[in-house]
Amino acid sequence: MRMRDFSRPTTLNPDRLFGQVAQRLAVAIISGRIGAGELLPNEDDLRADISVSRTAYREAVKVLTAKGLVEARPKSGTRAAPRDRWNLLDTDVLAWHFEADPNEKFIRDLFELRRFVEPSVARLAAQRRTAADIARIEAALRAMIDNPPYSDACVRGDLAFHEAIFAASQNAPLQCLSSAVIATLQWSLVLKKGVDEAFIASLPDHENILAAIVERDGDLAAVRMAGLVIDSLNTTLASVNVSQAEPDKITRIKHTK
Repeated sequence: MRMRDFSRPTTLNPDRLFGQVAQRLAVAIISGRIGAGELLPNEDDLRADISVSRTAYREAVKVLTAKGLVEARPKSGTRAAPRDRWNLLDTDVLAWHFEADPNEKFIRDLFELRRFVEPSVARLAAQRRTAADIARIEAALRAMIDNPPYSDACVRGDLAFHEAIFAASQNAPLQCLSSAVIATLQWSLVLKKGVDEAFIASLPDHENILAAIVERDGDLAAVRMAGLVIDSLNTTLASVNVSQAEPDKITRIKHTK
């Protein structure tokens, strides 16, 4: 599963040989085909599936080591690292997870991150936004509305909407989490692609979040963002045919003045 990256550029170019090698090794590790502590296949082993040079192989291993997926042990070779050493917030590692196995537990874990982070970001954005922030969020929303669901321009708009809210929070440490949140959103759009009804139904929620930010109502912006994230979780799980015995729900409060 591959999609064009509309969020932040990753360290890898899938058209480069070492990027392809890194992707194959990473998916094998994440899927469990190469277990923690097991030796990585060398370039000769990989040549049955892909033309691999020694240079490309070494570059790929170097990248995977930096991301925590691989570790080199003296006198025992290069081996797959245990999961607790993986950089799970790295955008490449997130993408490889979805290629390997977008299972229910992983999806729920990522959306839990969104539920913790994005409502707080929306609250801060409502309190701190500038006129330029509002213009940026409005432009992103307009791209979502004016283009067909899941088209390139529409996806760019959706990602830009959330990125603009992170920027409006004016909190640099929180913005460091934006790449993981945006990557999660991007891959949930991949899984939901073709379910136009769900996307169209989410547009009023995006509009309501913007309205709360415009009104500088931080509490309302946070509640509305939490509702959007939970709805997105449920539609994402439904798109991968995961049964939900107890789907998450949120009570939408009415705001009165």
